[in-house]
Amino acid sequence: MVRGKGVNSLSTILEGISDGVVYLDPAAKYLSINKAGAEIIRELGRNPEEVIGRSVWEVFPELRGTIVEREITRALESEVMIEYQFVYPPNHHLYEAQGYPSPEGLILVFRDITSRQQRHK
Repeated sequence: MVRGKGVNSLSTILEGISDGVVYLDPAAKYLSINKAGAEIIRELGRNPEEVIGRSVWEVFPELRGTIVEREITRALESEVMIEYQFVYPPNHHLYEAQGYPSPEGLILVFRDITSRQQRHK
């Protein structure tokens, strides 16, 4: 588990989830990343240990102006649950994400569904 200071024992529970899970603060800065999330971030060419404390937009500037930015911003500002799919341009993989907001931030659960999508074609 990669996490910043002050993240409670909920992180221990999230570690057992096979999907990627990140916890973002209200400014969309990474506070915690579970093992599966860290693996996906590595596959996207980033070092998970280096994203803690940085915003999603600083780490992944190519996501600015996409459904990812719109939905994460909407969840953080309006505290509404979000669900979306997006293609990550550098690797052309299809990802699915759900976000669960609170006044303290956003838990974002995501997975690469490229192979599942290809099987249905």
